[in-house]
Amino acid sequence: MLTDEELQAYRRVGKLVAEVREHVRPLVRPGEALLTIAEAVEDAIRQRGAKPAFPCNVSVNETAAHYSPPADDDAQVEEGDLVKVDIGAHLDGYIADTAFTTATGAKAELVQTVERALEEAIKAVKPGVDAGEIGRVVEEVATAAGFKPIRNLTGHALARWDLHAGLTVPNVREVTGQRLKVGDVVALEPFITDGAGFVEDMPQVYIFRYLHDRPVRMRMTRELLNDIKRTYSALPFAERWLAKRMSRLRLELTLRELVGVGALYPYHVLRERAGGAVAQAEHTVIVTEQGCEVTTR
Repeated sequence: MLTDEELQAYRRVGKLVAEVREHVRPLVRPGEALLTIAEAVEDAIRQRGAKPAFPCNVSVNETAAHYSPPADDDAQVEEGDLVKVDIGAHLDGYIADTAFTTATGAKAELVQTVERALEEAIKAVKPGVDAGEIGRVVEEVATAAGFKPIRNLTGHALARWDLHAGLTVPNVREVTGQRLKVGDVVALEPFITDGAGFVEDMPQVYIFRYLHDRPVRMRMTRELLNDIKRTYSALPFAERWLAKRMSRLRLELTLRELVGVGALYPYHVLRERAGGAVAQAEHTVIVTEQGCEVTTR
C-alpha cells in the first residue's frame, strides 16, 4: 500500500507529465526536428520543477522505442510518418510515464486502435487480476482491427527511483502468475503493429543506465561514471546529455568501455522485425480497491 505522501507524489508527477504531453503534442508535425521535440519535452519537465525519468523517446514508423535523438541528429518528421513520443518525469524519484502516437492517412487506424487498447487495458485493471489478463484485452483489440500486438514489449511496474520495478504487463494473452494488488503503480503500454509483432535490437544506442561501479583504467572514464551515478542514480540518461563534456568520439568510446565492463546498461534502438509501422499509447495507473486511478490523464 502507498502512504498518503507517496500517493500525492504520484498524483503530482502524473499531472505534470500529462501537461507536458499536451504541451508538446502540437510540435509533432511535418518539418519539425526529432531533436527539437525531445528537448522541448525535457525542458518542459524541468520548467515545471521535475526531472526527466528517462530521455524523451521520439520513435518513427518501424522504430518502436528507445530512439532518443543524439546531439547531432538532423532527422525531421516527414508527411505521413507515424511518430511515437514517450515521456517520463520524476519528482524526488516518484515517476510518471506516458506516451502518445500521431499519424495521418492510412496509419491513423493504428493510432486509434492502440488508444482503444489502452482504454480497454485500463478497464481491466483491478486487484487480484493476473497481468496476462490485461495482455489478453490488448491482443483482442489489436487482432480485431487486423493488427498485431508486439509480443516482446511490455508494460511495467514503477517504484521510487525504479522505472521497471519487477512486475511486467504483457501485450498478449499469458498466464504470468503476477497478480496486481492495491497500491501497485503500473505503466500500461500497448504497442501495436501492422508487421510481425516482434521487435529486434538495432546497433544504435543513445540511452544508457548506471548498473555497477567497475574498475576502469582512465581517470576521465572513472570521473564520468561517478558523475553518472551521482546525477542519474539508476534512471536512464541520454548520450546527448553528456555531449558537452567531451568530443563525440571520446564520449562514444568512453560509454562503450563502460558498457563493456558492465558498469552501464545499453538500451538498443528497437525496430519492428518485419519493418511494420508501430503505434504506442501509455498511461500510468495506481491500482485501487475499485479498479485503478489514472495519474496521467
